Amino acid sequence: MTNLLILLQNNTPNSSFINILSNVLIGIGVLPFIYLIFKFIEGILIDYAGFGPLFRHFYLIKRDLKPNQKQILESSFKFYRQLNRKEQTYFRHRVYRYMSRVEFVGREGLEIDDEKKILVSATAIMLTFGYRNYNINLVDRILIYPSTFYSNIDKNYHKGHFNPGFRAIIISWEDFKLGYDIEDDNLNLGIHEFVHALHIGYLHDKDNETSAHLFIKGLEELNSSLESNSLDKKKMEESDYFRAYAFENNFEFIAVLIETFIETPKQFKSQFPDVYLKIKQMLNFNFVGY
Repeated sequence: MTNLLILLQNNTPNSSFINILSNVLIGIGVLPFIYLIFKFIEGILIDYAGFGPLFRHFYLIKRDLKPNQKQILESSFKFYRQLNRKEQTYFRHRVYRYMSRVEFVGREGLEIDDEKKILVSATAIMLTFGYRNYNINLVDRILIYPSTFYSNIDKNYHKGHFNPGFRAIIISWEDFKLGYDIEDDNLNLGIHEFVHALHIGYLHDKDNETSAHLFIKGLEELNSSLESNSLDKKKMEESDYFRAYAFENNFEFIAVLIETFIETPKQFKSQFPDVYLKIKQMLNFNFVGY
């Protein structure tokens, strides 16, 4: 860069242009250094002060949904209704961008309409709304079946499935919709499958990305806390509050916990306050109702 500046200064008569260009090039050279300092400070605050990202929203061009698409959110997505107006504009922008990035595919003749795209996208955005980076990098496709579908992989029927190799979330629309029609049964297929995608993706990126760092750090602290206090883990296992499927393995455990956290936060906080706070911290979920 230095040689380029010297060459320009020696061979170009327009000094004002050179000054401007020099400042721009110097600024570009400084940006990576500033970014590293920012990431270092942010990491320190997350690790030692319990902070979330230093900022979550910055958009050069903010997009919005069509009126009928907004209506779908307002009528069918409780989390969106609880946000304040400014947060709602950010939420709609993220839903718009997510829908633009992901491919939606209907199976067995199922039509992909705005309701399906909005509600599935809103599920992904809800889970990452506490983060600055809201992309779920391991998901490029959403495959939607009308109802329970057969998988040739394990020769079994499923309501939902995350396939990291195919970079796809596969869901039964009937069961996905039921997750939002009944808002307090701690069963939500969409949340469950997207948490699997987040969990696996963040495990591969935990040292490089703030969202991944927050998620995995919180998960590791939660697991460590439960392992050191077997009474709490036993209480969770014996409780009717969490379904038995949560204790199949660590991936199902965190997916069920987040389903439960989203759907019945007051009950969660009342019965298992320490676990609740860990989930709240790992999602950076500082919103009304939580």
